[in-house]
Amino acid sequence: MNKRAIAFSGILVSVTAACATTLPPEQRAAEVERVQCDSNPAASIDDARVLERASVIASEPLYSHIITGADDSEQRVDGAKLVIRPPDGVSAERMTRIIQCHAARALLGKLDRAGLPDDPFWLPDTWVSVEVRPENGNYAVVLEANDVRTNLKVAAGARRYALSHALAAAP
Repeated sequence: MNKRAIAFSGILVSVTAACATTLPPEQRAAEVERVQCDSNPAASIDDARVLERASVIASEPLYSHIITGADDSEQRVDGAKLVIRPPDGVSAERMTRIIQCHAARALLGKLDRAGLPDDPFWLPDTWVSVEVRPENGNYAVVLEANDVRTNLKVAAGARRYALSHALAAAP
């Protein structure tokens, strides 16, 4: 195989991979629902309760450092992080699945959104990526969208959710 053919096949693989990861939000939500979500209605109700009862310890925007010129840079909002108390018996992997299913169903219009009025896990016409990982005995829930404007909305939603689900202070 000559160098041009190798270079072309590399470009083709890159373009194909890029197209595969840029599904429209509704299509991505449908795929997540198909692969990640339990079809049992009782499980869906239990999952909704986990999000309704979540105790938030902290909320903060995430920033990325962007070089804008030879001697200039700026901070841009790159999403949000919620620190929550782990619900009893719910692993970080299960929490990721609960939030992803919730986001997918909300985006697809399959949820009564009144149950979680300050919902930071989805936005109309936008896929919000979710990562849950253990952090100092709690869970860090990282939420990210595709652009700064949308990430500002994600951060604002996370802040509202944190205020309405704040961990009760000890007496």
